[in-house]
Amino acid sequence: MMKAKSILNRFLKNQSGEGFLDVAMKILIVVVIGAAILAIMNTAMPNLFQGLIDKISTELTGINIVA
Repeated sequence: MMKAKSILNRFLKNQSGEGFLDVAMKILIVVVIGAAILAIMNTAMPNLFQGLIDKISTELTGINIVA
């Protein structure tokens, strides 16, 4: 019982860590950079994504999702 109590006390006293705002800002930065890279790639190679979309849509035709 004393070991569990000491672990709980150590956990409650430890105030280090990342806050919610830090994580949200990191996610926002990654999303913005990813969108910029995607936009640059789409303007540089427009047929790349259209070819992938066409290939995937031809593979998925005839699949009935609703049972």
